[in-house]
Amino acid sequence: MKTKLLYLDDSYQTVMQAEVLEIKDVSPNVYALVLDQTVFYPIGGGQATDQGKIKSDTWEGKVIEVVIKDGEVRHFVKSQTPPHVRDKVIGEIDWDRRYKLMKIHSGGHVVDFAMYLLGYSPKPLIPTQGDHGKKAFIRYTGALDKDIKQELEDKTNELVQKNLSITWEFVSLEDLQKDAIYIQPGLPTNKPLRKITLEGIGSVADGGTQVKSTGEIGKIEISSIETEGETTKINYCVSQ
Repeated sequence: MKTKLLYLDDSYQTVMQAEVLEIKDVSPNVYALVLDQTVFYPIGGGQATDQGKIKSDTWEGKVIEVVIKDGEVRHFVKSQTPPHVRDKVIGEIDWDRRYKLMKIHSGGHVVDFAMYLLGYSPKPLIPTQGDHGKKAFIRYTGALDKDIKQELEDKTNELVQKNLSITWEFVSLEDLQKDAIYIQPGLPTNKPLRKITLEGIGSVADGGTQVKSTGEIGKIEISSIETEGETTKINYCVSQ
């Protein structure tokens, strides 16, 4: 990958300077840019894409989507004309959008940590998938024989009210295994992994953007818990 991922080190960085490495025409007035570094989070891991703007002294474009495609971070930019390769540009994310997505994403992890503290995860329920957008949820393999909705909401908001710190760092898989509450399948073994840690609770691997403390998230509502066969889906939302 040619792009340095600035958002992995600092979820609160909103502006960057970068150099345009590649440009590809996508459709009329839409161009895919590869930059040498970026603060824009590409869609993935259940978290929606960042949006914003990129500009130089003579050009400006609106970032409508960012994705990782063919091993590169590609910024899909809407503009009347493309920039030029080797142009120096400034990029700025839509912070209101990013911060809302950060709170939803971190909120999902707090729900998952609450599941762990209550003794429901990673056994008997095994976490398999999360989506942290407009209809946020966490999906587990396994089923419970009782209603835990209120119990889970109470524990989740207890963690929010404690204003626990959320920190992140890059570690080896071996080091992650020492304090992770569970290890997601398929993690690469040949490069450092990014882990997030909830103060006093434990860690999990994660590549998205996070708030710095649970108190930033706001009240979390467990809107419903759906069980179908051996799959449990916990739907949640964050007060904005």
